[in-house]
Amino acid sequence: MTAYTHAVVSTTEAYRVFFQALQFNNLDRLVEVAYDFFKLPVLVTDENYKLISQHPRQKIGVDIWDTLLEKKVLPLETVKSYQREYLDNYKQHYEPFYADSGLVGNCPRIFAEVYTDDQIIGHAALFMFDQPLYPEDLACVKIFTDALKLLLVRRRSREQSTFSAYLRDLLNQESPLELRLFAANSLSESIPGAYSIMAMPIGEGASHQAFATMILSDIPNIYRSVVSTIWDGHFVALFGLMRGDTYTEREIEFFGRVFHYISPAASTGGISQPFHDLNEARGRFLQASITARLTTRPYDFFDQLFPTQIFDFVCQQNAANFFIHPVLEALLSYDAQNGTDYFRTLKVYSLFMHNKEMSAASLCIHRNTLLYRLNRIQEIFHLPYDEPKTALALLNSFQLWQVAQKYEKPNKDL
Repeated sequence: MTAYTHAVVSTTEAYRVFFQALQFNNLDRLVEVAYDFFKLPVLVTDENYKLISQHPRQKIGVDIWDTLLEKKVLPLETVKSYQREYLDNYKQHYEPFYADSGLVGNCPRIFAEVYTDDQIIGHAALFMFDQPLYPEDLACVKIFTDALKLLLVRRRSREQSTFSAYLRDLLNQESPLELRLFAANSLSESIPGAYSIMAMPIGEGASHQAFATMILSDIPNIYRSVVSTIWDGHFVALFGLMRGDTYTEREIEFFGRVFHYISPAASTGGISQPFHDLNEARGRFLQASITARLTTRPYDFFDQLFPTQIFDFVCQQNAANFFIHPVLEALLSYDAQNGTDYFRTLKVYSLFMHNKEMSAASLCIHRNTLLYRLNRIQEIFHLPYDEPKTALALLNSFQLWQVAQKYEKPNKDL
């Protein structure tokens, strides 16, 4: 355990040091300045005890500090115990106070709450170990939290709310498991399920980026039970209070209104399947983002495009050639040499599940012309297209071929 020697402090110096540090507009810098000022470890968390900043950025042999350094959030039971022991007996907001017993008996500390007129926005702690408590310590910590409040208020306005941060924790594959569980629990307490995720790729123009950032703060004021954030180049909206399993007409209409509101920042959108467990949020985001990329409509639903997403995955692995029936290449080659339209004819016939009337209508030809072409395809290519296994192989091949057109063509002909 590192030995610390607490510095003697004064309020005059505290005002100068902390408010001078505000010119950098950086929370980590302010916390580091506090560490240098007090010569003691300093920790800052949000209102739900999720880590915001701490200095030094190394373990100090105190469970809470070391856990936050590694996991970024405390176990829920620890948070509840902490709240019961130290917060229940205080007013709505409390000023800095010193504690040296109970949960902090092994490392006394000064606690402080960061708050605005109507809400708590964070907590700060100064880890004292066995160092003396000087007369001006509490007053200097109060000056530190006043400076801290200015940065936390700006941070919250930029991020919409802590809910946005929780959503990013769920979407980030690198988030520690404990942090994802904490985020899921915090969101589910405020926004009941079932859930859905809409993902909209943000345009590359500066106006698209600016509009997406601007409407982050508008979404919760306009739509209840919706949390939004910007993640991986997408505007992401998490919807609560869904019916679940399938979408109702009212929910579908609601998605349309939300997309229309966001559309100046994004040209397409995708909507995931409904889900009940927020720990699935990342997978559902992938469903929505893939759907947004593949759809030819302004927005679409994952289920309505399925199984196109499977073929998209195959194309991303550069493996389309392995799964496309060889007759497709032969058809294209024959059409090019003979001026026929056999490739498109068989494609439409396959995608319409061998419905002759619908196929002929789509091709704008007479039913007898369709039958003639199909007979010629069977004769020339010796293709039993109506045999179930062959029909399934052709159906999958044509769907895969369509998706492959969004990528580099699988070979010089396809």
